[in-house]
Amino acid sequence: MDNLREDLTVINENDILYLASYVGKLILESGGETYRAEDMVDKICNHYGLESNSFAVLSSILTTIRGRERRFFTNIEKIRMRTINVEKISKLSSLVRDIDSYTFKEFLEKVKEIDDEQAYGFLYVLLGNCIAAGAFAYYFGGNRGSCIASVIGAISISFLGYFAAKLMINKFFLNLVGGMVCSFSAYICFLFGIIPEISVTIISTLMLLVPGIAFTNSIRDLITGDLVSGIARGVEAFMVGTALAIGSGITLSIIKTLGGLL
Repeated sequence: MDNLREDLTVINENDILYLASYVGKLILESGGETYRAEDMVDKICNHYGLESNSFAVLSSILTTIRGRERRFFTNIEKIRMRTINVEKISKLSSLVRDIDSYTFKEFLEKVKEIDDEQAYGFLYVLLGNCIAAGAFAYYFGGNRGSCIASVIGAISISFLGYFAAKLMINKFFLNLVGGMVCSFSAYICFLFGIIPEISVTIISTLMLLVPGIAFTNSIRDLITGDLVSGIARGVEAFMVGTALAIGSGITLSIIKTLGGLL
C-alpha cells in the first residue's frame, strides 16, 4: 500500500479508510478468514465514529465508509499473495481489540511493525517439516525406516518450497512438482533398502502439502454464510489435492514404465 501522509495531527476519513483497509489486507494475506477481515475493518472504522461496509473475498477487499458530512469514501485493495501466518493474524486481532489504548499514529505504527516482522526462517520450517513427516510416518504404521525416509522427503519438500518462493512459481505447478518429489524421494529410499515399501512414506510426506487450513477455512466461511469465499477456498483446496495426486501419479507411472519395482 502507498505510504500515509506524514502529518497526522488532523485525521480525516481517508486516513481512517487507509488504516482499516491496511489491516484487512494483512489479515487476508496471512490466510485469515474473510469474515475476520471484514470484522477488523468495521471495528476500526466504528472506533473512529464512522459507518462502514466491507466486502472481502480471497483476491480483494472493498471498503466503503460514510463520512461526517454524508460523503462516501471507497477503497479496494488487491490481494496479490497469500500465506499462512497465524501469529500475524493473532497479533492484529489483539491489537484491534486494544485499539482504545492507542492514538491513531501509535496504532498505525504497531500495524506496520507487525507487517514488517519476518516469518520463521528456513531452518525452522525445515525442522518443523521433518518432525511432522516423521510423526505422520509413525502414525500411519511405519517403522523406523519409514520415519527416516519421510524425513528425507520432508527435506526435499522444504528446499523445493524455499526455491519456489524465491522464484514465485505458480502454486498449482508447485504442488504438482511437490507430489512428484514426494514419490521420487520415497522410491530412492526404497532402492537403497531404507524402507520395504513406499506407500507410507509417500503419504507421510504428502501430508506436509495437504491444504488442511484452506479446507477448514472453507467450511468455516460456508457456515458463517460467506458462500463466495467458502466455495473459492474449497475449490482451491481441491485443486491443490488434484495437483498432488497428479504429480505423485506421474512419478509412479514413469517408474513403472521404466521397469521399477513398486
